[in-house]
Amino acid sequence: MKNSPVTDMDVRSSALGNGVSKKPVANRLYQTSTMAALLDAVYDGETTLDELLQYGNFGLGTFNALDGEMIVTEGVVRQFRAEGLAAEVPGSLKTPFACVTYFEPEKTFNIDRPQTKESFEGLVDSLVGNPNLFAAVRFTGEFERVDTRTVFCQCKPYPHMLEVVKKQPTLTMESVTGTMIGFRTPVYMQGVNVAGYHLHFLTEDQKRGGHVTEYRLVRGQLEVATISDLEIKLPRTEQFAQANLNPEHLSEAIRIAEGG
Repeated sequence: MKNSPVTDMDVRSSALGNGVSKKPVANRLYQTSTMAALLDAVYDGETTLDELLQYGNFGLGTFNALDGEMIVTEGVVRQFRAEGLAAEVPGSLKTPFACVTYFEPEKTFNIDRPQTKESFEGLVDSLVGNPNLFAAVRFTGEFERVDTRTVFCQCKPYPHMLEVVKKQPTLTMESVTGTMIGFRTPVYMQGVNVAGYHLHFLTEDQKRGGHVTEYRLVRGQLEVATISDLEIKLPRTEQFAQANLNPEHLSEAIRIAEGG
């Protein structure tokens, strides 16, 4: 059974004692585990996708055993496997690392001229303003080029993330239309999340995509929202308890793992 779409923020609600539904909070980031844990091969989490969707309808992450990349759009979770093909997945699957929110754009900007990765990030930074807050980002439109990668499902004993990415499949899409979503994380949160930009891409036909490593935009609509409310669910597993979450050269290791 596939996970059910959540397209309206009123769909997720919690029943109060008087029977009144509570509207979920927009632009509040919910995160499972940490990037440093994923880097240290903590690839098995406790949170199911159904549980994850209680906290957001927009986001990204990965799956247990590092079985591909995840994108969440309009409340639907899709998995990019090693070949870069996208597919909806059962809500019973679990994630070792994911970030979701109920995205409600605060600013919209129409891009009508080509943008490199660097100029696009600069534009988002200027729209958000505060460099010490998180931001949710969505761009929908035309791309001259998008480079993505996915990861293979891993077997125990799990290899370190830096070993995994040496063999990661990559995909280059040219003259493609789609949606690129993700988050900008403040520098001081490196290791908890990925400092800077972490973006995933889904084609307009919802058939291909993955973790974005490079891109060039042509035109489209940019939407951003500032995030100042963050909840992190840390695993209570033995694997997480034994992980080294403060290794030397953490930032460099994350840069390599993320394809930067």
